[in-house]
Amino acid sequence: MKSTFETLIDSLTPKHKLALKWFQNNKNNEFKGWVPVLENDILLASKAKGIFKPKDINYALSIRLSKNGPYDDQLQYKEDGKILLKYFQENKNLKERDLEYTNIGLKKCMKETVPVGIIIQTELKPNSRYKIAGTGIVKKWEDGYYYIEIFAQNGEIK
Repeated sequence: MKSTFETLIDSLTPKHKLALKWFQNNKNNEFKGWVPVLENDILLASKAKGIFKPKDINYALSIRLSKNGPYDDQLQYKEDGKILLKYFQENKNLKERDLEYTNIGLKKCMKETVPVGIIIQTELKPNSRYKIAGTGIVKKWEDGYYYIEIFAQNGEIK
């Protein structure tokens, strides 16, 4: 039987599916420097922006939490094993959320229940390290924050 994660990515393009499966399969892995580029030059994230929305995909593909970043993003580990992420939108002005194409892509993920990959910076330059938190579902947006539930290793939300 398919997991919730597999069911949700079923109708996406092959490239989008491949990238999201990479995030889910690499959950809890850590990378020195930067995350890899997949076959056929498929990028998983952008160094320039925290929310990565590839030009050829209608959704945000990944989000990155930066150590010492300008936003108060928070990972929350619940007693029941559920992991939640409170992730601030791009642009501190709440009224300008929809002026950023990256926020529009993440909002589309929320509206259509499309998973997003999650990257957490664990070490700063010059010895940068990034941990993959897997994938998650954007459940809501409130006061500038996207609330994301992270899939367990088995592709289910606890």
